[in-house]
Amino acid sequence: MTTNSYNDQADGRPVQNPAAPPSTRTSSDSIRKTTIASMSGTVIEWFEFNLFGAMAALVLGPLFFPSDNELTSLLLSFATFGVAFIARPIGGILFGHFGDKYGRKRTLVAALLLMGIPTFAIGLLPTYATVGILAPILLVLARIMQGLALGGEYAGAALMVVEHRDATNRRGFFGAWIGSASPIGYILAASLIAGVSAGMSEDAFNSWGWRIPFLLSAVMVLVALYIRLQIEESSAFEKLATQRPETVEPTRIPFMILVREYPRQVFASIGANLAIQSGYYLAVIFGLSYARNQAGFSSTRSLILVLVAAVFYFFSILAAGRWSDRVGRRVPMTIGAIGFAGWGFAIFPLIDTGSSLLAGLAFTVALVLQGLIYGPVSAWMSELFGTEVRYTGVSFGYSIAAVIGGGITPVLSIWLLDKFDTTVPISAAVAAACAVTVVALAVTKLRVAHTDSAIT
Repeated sequence: MTTNSYNDQADGRPVQNPAAPPSTRTSSDSIRKTTIASMSGTVIEWFEFNLFGAMAALVLGPLFFPSDNELTSLLLSFATFGVAFIARPIGGILFGHFGDKYGRKRTLVAALLLMGIPTFAIGLLPTYATVGILAPILLVLARIMQGLALGGEYAGAALMVVEHRDATNRRGFFGAWIGSASPIGYILAASLIAGVSAGMSEDAFNSWGWRIPFLLSAVMVLVALYIRLQIEESSAFEKLATQRPETVEPTRIPFMILVREYPRQVFASIGANLAIQSGYYLAVIFGLSYARNQAGFSSTRSLILVLVAAVFYFFSILAAGRWSDRVGRRVPMTIGAIGFAGWGFAIFPLIDTGSSLLAGLAFTVALVLQGLIYGPVSAWMSELFGTEVRYTGVSFGYSIAAVIGGGITPVLSIWLLDKFDTTVPISAAVAAACAVTVVALAVTKLRVAHTDSAIT
């Protein structure tokens, strides 16, 4: 085992991490099956989450939050989008509790259902013109349920893969497949929205066509649910379960253990995710709205540009995850964070040119840099925590960063643009978040080395 800074625990003690014993149950086919099954549900969850984000930027404001001021409608629509981020840490604690105590698989199935039901329901909701104030209330409730579900989804899916014995020293690569579910989900959402909107007039889409993608999500959820039910429990959790009667108090609460024994790791996971959350939602959610409302791009044109960028995002996530297995998680993540801090100042001037080529370049470079951070982060966070609190730790850190970086960024961006009439303060705020990520990566020592053969 290579000796480097990754081989020390947060308190400086050397890691004692013997490889997991061999198992006849696991094989290369098993890890591939686990990755596909875990990823399928995460793709659908990100599809549904991104579907709402894109619709919030395009049509939901006037339908559910009518106002004489278009900016006010958009701001309220993004605020509803942000409500889900506030719910995510609660979902992270809730699903983390059950995932750490009773297993990853059952918890993931519950998370998928909790995301699917409200997403389908949004497609059936009456608008403000029909039922008044009840419409935005129902929309907010549905969004809260989505947030709770996503708070528990990402960590569970990532751990099913990186805790697998056959992930060995390829945790970065296999974990990156779970991260790649985000662009795939966005590609599905954007493609469906673009296809539906292109097949009808803008008035028809704004009136009733927007409902179609939400209703079709039910089919995807059923398919993903069937695939996810084929998953086997993670190897690390099965090992913990066999030891639990002798070594773990049944009444212990994972979140309390996390706060008491892993405070530095929690702050590290939050800090490392800030650049991911703030950068992604700046480029994709606010950027999509900016292209349409400020630069004069049509909804379809804007979606296609981000759709193309998302394809590059997918490949950059996988490449960064694989690279991190060779050089460590810190290198690609730091490069991505520093790069995005600078590129954030170029995104909006390029969009302002009105050129599809330059706007597409703005989105593509932004998401490629995001991929450098996002690809290794699943493995990086899993290497911070012990198995008994890993689900809770990864969920909570990821979700808190989502509240700070993702939930606030679109709303803050609109407010800053309105107040200063320039995008420079917006880019500066995201650059500050990237700086926090760089510092968090620089000062954190992982519990498990990226070169270690197994995670326990």
